[in-house]
Order: sequence, then C-alpha cells, then structure tokens
Amino acid sequence: MKIGFLLYSSLFSCAMALPARGAELVFGVSTGSAMPMTRFLHDELTGGLLKDVGDALARELNVRPRYLTLPRKRVEVALASGTVDLLCDLRPEWLDGKRWQWSDTVFSNKQIIVGRIDTPPLTTLRELAGARTGTITGYRYPALQRELGAQFVRDDTASDDLNLRKLLRRRFDYMLTNSLYYDYQRRAHAERARLSRAALTVEPFDTYCALPPGGKLTLAQINHALLALRKNGRMQAILESYQPAN
Repeated sequence: MKIGFLLYSSLFSCAMALPARGAELVFGVSTGSAMPMTRFLHDELTGGLLKDVGDALARELNVRPRYLTLPRKRVEVALASGTVDLLCDLRPEWLDGKRWQWSDTVFSNKQIIVGRIDTPPLTTLRELAGARTGTITGYRYPALQRELGAQFVRDDTASDDLNLRKLLRRRFDYMLTNSLYYDYQRRAHAERARLSRAALTVEPFDTYCALPPGGKLTLAQINHALLALRKNGRMQAILESYQPAN
C-alpha cells in the first residue's frame, strides 16, 4: 500500500509539473536537413520525421508545438537565447555549448559516403583524400577531419537536397550524408536509378534532443515522453511511414 501510494504520488507530481494545456514548446529546426527529416514550404516546416516526432512528443507533454526554422549555424544561438526550447536530431559534439542537457536517443542513423552508379564505390576513407566532397555548411565531420586532415576537401552547400542535386549534375563524385536520408531518396527521388546502392559507412550514430537547464521542461519529462512513444508504437509507426516501397 505504501509503495503504491509513493508511486501514485510520484506520477502525480510529474504530471503536475507539466506546463498548462496549450502552453507552447518551440522546436528549433535546421534548414540544412531535408526529407525524410524535414519538408519545408517557404521556410516553414510542413512535414517530415522531425515534425511528426515533434508533434507526437508535444502531445505526450501536453504542449502546443511550434517550429522555428533556422540556418544550421544559428540553431545553437537560438537555444542559448531562449528563442527555442528544444533542438532535436543532434549530438553533443556537433554543438559548442557544454551546458546543454541531452535526452535519450531519438533516431539511430549512420553517416555514409555515397556516389552515382558511374562512380567507383569507396572501400576506405583514404580514397577520398583530395577529392571534392559534398558537405553541408556548418556541419562537423570529425571522423573525416581526423583521417584526412588537409586532404579533406569540403564542397559546402546549404542542405542535403542541394548536395544531391550537385552530385547528380557531376559537380563532384561523392557526398557525405546519412542513411535515413539516402535510403529514402534512393527509393523516392525522380533520378533514383542513377544513385549507387553502394555506401561507405563512416560511423553509426544516435541523435538526441538538446535542452537548456532550467527550461520549460525537464530532461526527465522529455525522456518519459520519448519512452512512451516507443512503448505505444508511435515512434516505429512514424519511422515506417517514411520508408517508401521499392
């Protein structure tokens, strides 16, 4: 009886700590991402994994989501200033600030190097030395920097979609991207037949949500909501909805 009362009290306290219904939670979203992560219309986030997960997370947290789209270099500034409450699909080493709190895993992914069907598949990172490689402005690629140093030749652009367009137009032969993005595009892109199935894995990685200490919600509340989405199957359903049939 005592244990049950304590459990009830703990759950009641957690629920009472949540913001009032209709309170706003602002997600910062980088315009450097693309489908299946993000779909934009006139710089407004209209769809994609980040919006679907953000909407589901907001429902679990009893808040109203709002999405502020920003260039990749400005998302951390927005978190520091309080303009946004939460950044998701990131890792600690991708940001400068050390005071951020990090949630449990949101997405599991892989960083990969890909090319067209007419470019030789890579077998090692060293083969990329000196070759112009499609990368995204403001993104960090520590594994490539460690391996290649000055021979890591970046060709920066604003998004994965722009990089893919340059790859298909032969502006370069290889681009750095992630498996969630590339697997989706290799099934859904209009020129998918020209995209190689071969991909060199740089490293697997998980991504998380970053939030400031003393923000609108606690780390425990975010993690509790993420766990609920996994347990009720909503997270898996969202992921599967962005896996088009071959």
